Amino acid sequence: MNVKALLEEGAGGEYLSHLFSIERYAWMALSYDMALAVDMDGCVLEANAAWARASGYWPEALRGQYLLEFMDFEDRERVLSQFQSLITSDAATTTFDFRFRCADGEFKRFNWNMLFSPDSEIFYCIVKDLSEVHDLRHAAYHDTLTGLPNRLFLTDALPRLIDSAAENNHTLALMFLDLDGFKQVNDTLGHQAGDILLQAVAERLRQCISRPENCVRLGGDEFVLLETWPCECHGAELLAERVIAAVNQPVGIDGREVRVGVSIGIAVAPADAEAPAALMELADQAMYRAKRGGKNRYFYAAVAQDACTSSGVESAAAEA
Repeated sequence: MNVKALLEEGAGGEYLSHLFSIERYAWMALSYDMALAVDMDGCVLEANAAWARASGYWPEALRGQYLLEFMDFEDRERVLSQFQSLITSDAATTTFDFRFRCADGEFKRFNWNMLFSPDSEIFYCIVKDLSEVHDLRHAAYHDTLTGLPNRLFLTDALPRLIDSAAENNHTLALMFLDLDGFKQVNDTLGHQAGDILLQAVAERLRQCISRPENCVRLGGDEFVLLETWPCECHGAELLAERVIAAVNQPVGIDGREVRVGVSIGIAVAPADAEAPAALMELADQAMYRAKRGGKNRYFYAAVAQDACTSSGVESAAAEA
């Protein structure tokens, strides 16, 4: 959500608050893991139903409570410093774990992937139960539903991939994917059907790229693909076409054939950007232009005017 642009267009505080509420609800509903929104004072604003399964608390029991009350006393100082670091540093996300008091009085070790939004002054948290997980690092870096690497993995891996591409004179393409029609599947067939669909799409995406570990699920129905080519002449458009064809294939759910599309935004390093956050932002913007351009297509963040650019490539720059 571009808050600055909305304010410049004259949006009022009540309207922005309503948009934040809708965005928060959608994010919560689409998360398979435990999801939590916490304000600057550490008070729980929203929680999703996954908390009942892992902690015994239904969302209604957590809302209005202070997160500090659920922390093991010995973990409190360390965890509070992690919250503070997101406000005072340039870091966008952080991860940590602590012992959480569940409804039965027992403590479980939960892993927290946390994002702070300065616009809304809210901490957004994705939480995993590590109490019975032996490989804690794998659990922290992978999505529970699909098994794909998660946002935390991308945060760590993307700077290394950009640096490697620069050192070897390679081109790195980052593709930001958002499924078209996924909400309708969730609304009509239920969240279980949505989960089955996401798992099927994840497996298809994994098979589309040369290194399956570079297929990332950000959350909800958003994915990122990372692919490197040994020179400026790359095949990003061919990969995008292959991805669209794969996602468009029907998925069988409860005897029904379900189809979705995919909108793709492509940003290239180092041509478009060299900083990870900038590269992600450009790809995200291009993906939204693909949505507005008719969906189920791909747009570049910028047009690479060279012999390798096909005449059929959609471009964010061309739309401007």
